[in-house]
Amino acid sequence: MKNHHQAVFLIFLLLILLSASNALSQVNEGASQASEETTQTSEETTQVNDETAPVNKETTSSLATIDELLIQNETEQAWEVLEGIPEGDLPPDDRFWLMARVQYEMGRAAKKEALAFFKNAEKYARSAVKENANNDEGYKWLAISLGAQAKHSDTKTQVSISKRVKESIEKAITLDPDDDINYLILARWHYKNSALGGVARGFARVIYGGLPKASLGESEKLLLKAIKLHDRVAHRYNLAKVYERRDKMEEAKAQLELALLLPITFPEETKEKRKAEKKLLKQK
Repeated sequence: MKNHHQAVFLIFLLLILLSASNALSQVNEGASQASEETTQTSEETTQVNDETAPVNKETTSSLATIDELLIQNETEQAWEVLEGIPEGDLPPDDRFWLMARVQYEMGRAAKKEALAFFKNAEKYARSAVKENANNDEGYKWLAISLGAQAKHSDTKTQVSISKRVKESIEKAITLDPDDDINYLILARWHYKNSALGGVARGFARVIYGGLPKASLGESEKLLLKAIKLHDRVAHRYNLAKVYERRDKMEEAKAQLELALLLPITFPEETKEKRKAEKKLLKQK
């Protein structure tokens, strides 16, 4: 009788163990299936991310080519390369500010009708701002294209342009306070407007109630900030001009010497570097 009870107990224990084993097996299978589904979902997510954010090497190469062509003053070729970039490869706002940039450089290179190019640059810059009001590049190139028109305009128009340049570049700085070129443009505004003659200031008072205050001290401050962000030929050369106007000739000379040691990073610096060399030769 005792042996009979032991046999029943052993059978009962065996059934419990088998049941536990099956349950464990089911849990493991479920976990494995869940893991496979998670892996599959992760792979699908990665694939979607790759599809929505492709790295277009051809477009990157084209943009680099445009930079090189502009520095070499090959502006028409740069425009052709830009036009050749497929529509979907660039966001509309980026395409528009790039068009503004190239049109501006075409205006600088043009012997005649430069104003037409600068007005085209303004048009494209405004389109960039309309497409994306949070992209500082649109406001930057709007300020640059407007400023370029000033030298081809009468006094009344120059005064009107001056206010719009300042408003545009200050907006650009608000959107991207780490862009050194924005500070360069505003520094140039202070440099030019601090030297405005009585006629221009008279127009400003009568028509616009006056111009915003401009000073060489503020120009110096802005250029030093630009240098801290990215040391460039343009920053050093323009700082030298500020020091010259303030009769700080030794400081000006030091900035010109530093300008000659730096690489050219955008087209206008080619001309500024030559000017720096000439200024230094005159001082010897």
